[in-house]
Amino acid sequence: MLKHVSFITQSADQIIEFYLLLGAQVLKDETRPEEALRRLVLQFPGGTLQFFQPSVPPEKKQSNWMEHIAFVVEDFDALHDTLKAQGVTFTREKTRSPGGKRMFFVLDPDDRQLEILESSGRMMRTSVER
Repeated sequence: MLKHVSFITQSADQIIEFYLLLGAQVLKDETRPEEALRRLVLQFPGGTLQFFQPSVPPEKKQSNWMEHIAFVVEDFDALHDTLKAQGVTFTREKTRSPGGKRMFFVLDPDDRQLEILESSGRMMRTSVER
């Protein structure tokens, strides 16, 4: 199941203005000083778009965790092991998302970031950390 798609933006205000024209509702518009960014979440029927406006924009060709497609999966550990066995590039190993779910990041064949989130709320074993 697709959860959300995230992008970097230079102007969250312009993004809000534009996507409101397309029927979006603003779910979150928050500044995170500790991460030096502004986070915007827009709701559409069937999913959300998430935008990050960093204080210092990254270079265009730089890979960045903020731009990604997120998926919620049922068999989190099995998928992790399968992707490892197939030689998929991991950009972040198993850790916790800000919402408390287990997650990891991988690259697709075009080097797009994919965030894989566990669907259940069960606790991550202490041996699996950042």
